[in-house]
Amino acid sequence: MSRMNCWICGKCVIGHGPMKSHLQSHIEERKDECDICGKVFTAMSAMKAHRKAHTGLKNHECVICGKMFTGISDLKMHKDTHAGVKNHECDICGEKFSQIGNLNIHRKTHSGFKSYECEMCGKFFARNEHLTRHMDIHAGIKNYECEICAKAFADSKTLKSHVSVHIGVREYACEICGKAFTQIGNLRRHADTHTKVKNYDCEMCGMSFTRKDSLAGHMHAHTGVKSDACQICGKAFLKMGYLNTHKKTHLGVRNYECEVCGKAFARKGYLAKHVHIHTGIRKYECDICGKSFTFPGSLKSHGYVHIEV
Repeated sequence: MSRMNCWICGKCVIGHGPMKSHLQSHIEERKDECDICGKVFTAMSAMKAHRKAHTGLKNHECVICGKMFTGISDLKMHKDTHAGVKNHECDICGEKFSQIGNLNIHRKTHSGFKSYECEMCGKFFARNEHLTRHMDIHAGIKNYECEICAKAFADSKTLKSHVSVHIGVREYACEICGKAFTQIGNLRRHADTHTKVKNYDCEMCGMSFTRKDSLAGHMHAHTGVKSDACQICGKAFLKMGYLNTHKKTHLGVRNYECEVCGKAFARKGYLAKHVHIHTGIRKYECDICGKSFTFPGSLKSHGYVHIEV
């Protein structure tokens, strides 16, 4: 085996493998410290790249959104957010991220350790930035406004989730029944319906729910209270879900298309009713003359011809 001298300390080492291990010991011993924040690095190049963060100098610009970055590697990771590339998946809940750093931060939410407490309401958070955003709610600060409906939010993430309701993007699907949702929080709440016990019973009809707020929303169907109103036309609805579906009529979003004639509709129910025109099914019959109709509204309008003036 060949004898080699270490170029760092001059020690004689026999064999390439032992020399590689010996050099590694020098790498582990080397600690280049940032003179500004004290962070330690094993390589001088890494420390120099880190120091740029303290200078505030950002020479690398994203050609898509114009955001500036201190390092080219940061810019490359940022571009993945525009491309929709999400290669880093949480092994606990399945949520995907474009950057490993965001995934590592996300994992803390599963640990249950929340050390940041809101002094106003006592709510705890896993991250300081989550607490900071939360404080804006108490302060009434809402700087992020939806361009579609003008509704304002305290942070950009909540606004992004809200916009998905308008455009109809449902990227979070239930693995059990396949139902899709616009927000992962809604998917998690839905998943409870498959796994959790329904302890909240409706005293009027006996229907059961896994969550208290779901029961409260259901009660509107019995009381007739329509508390969710459209900000555009003022029409009120029993449930927020009905309101969100209604808003699509103002936006012109029509994702349900008839395979026969190509006519598109904002709601799946509207399409189902429309299909009856092509099938010729007329299940709504007049009790007086026997004439049948495709829609209940048409039968109701027809009924007036039998009313004596």
